[in-house]
Amino acid sequence: MTRAGLIVNPRSGKSSGKGLALAGMLRKAGNVSVKVIDRFDMIEGLVDELAAEGVSDLFISSGDGTIQAIQTILAERKPFASLPRLALLPHGTTNMTAADLGFHHRSLAAQADFIRELKHTDLRARPTVRCVNPRDGSPRHGMFVGCGAVADATRFTQIAFNAKGVKGGYGVFATLTGSVIRSLFTKPDPTDTSRFDRPYPVRVEANGHPYADGNQLLMLATTLEKLVLNTRPFWGGKTGPIRVTTFPYPVPSIPRWLLPMMYGGEGRKFPRGAVSFCASALEVTTPVTFVIDGEFFEPPVGEPLRLETGPVFTYVCR
Repeated sequence: MTRAGLIVNPRSGKSSGKGLALAGMLRKAGNVSVKVIDRFDMIEGLVDELAAEGVSDLFISSGDGTIQAIQTILAERKPFASLPRLALLPHGTTNMTAADLGFHHRSLAAQADFIRELKHTDLRARPTVRCVNPRDGSPRHGMFVGCGAVADATRFTQIAFNAKGVKGGYGVFATLTGSVIRSLFTKPDPTDTSRFDRPYPVRVEANGHPYADGNQLLMLATTLEKLVLNTRPFWGGKTGPIRVTTFPYPVPSIPRWLLPMMYGGEGRKFPRGAVSFCASALEVTTPVTFVIDGEFFEPPVGEPLRLETGPVFTYVCR
């Protein structure tokens, strides 16, 4: 038997009001359980309530960080007898996961009608990336993990743009453009911590093989098919559930390689030192901060961070 649930983080999207408006449309629907997150530490209890109410299809009105938190609870604590289908409503400041796996109906009225009726026409299955051993000891399940320039640029975008109401791809585009211009017109300075184009010590190993070891610009691992700004910075064919890419430092010619690396095909040419491969599990050794779906965490001390394929979730796309 199917039953819909809606969980809303009203603070996502700089309090755009979309989630609360949708919740208001569904409050009187007898076949829909509606929960609103007043504080982030309430999420676990609300998920437990949805499980107890027999929800089979969970609609999440939020950004990437809330989705990651909910997926982690579902995968680690297992409050549901079987994983509910998820429908990601892109109501947050950053919606990279929803851009790939999100619910396609954009109008609130269409969303409300679908949630009441639960007629599935497009279901997609995708595993998470499980971060096994972060420093705080709490495993996490997300769709994108990165370190180096990726994490630093994400934090800058959140502070300089998202916090001021600039949402999603606009802030990322502004951050990327500013970084590219700076790198073109100023000399590299590996000691300048205000720059993203600087060296980060990163070692990446999978199946006993070291794919990268030494100074890198960035490392990313994802189960998404496309990332922010519809980029696909991976190549060589999808031969495993997790796609992993590293870019080297010193940075190759930006005018030559920027667009091919972001938007090229599986058979693209790539600069020396750039690596892209697929794996079901890998280890990343680095002292620098990681980002997972817009949230930050520190690596373990004295051992590599282990990333592995998490459970497969089913996403309701329309």
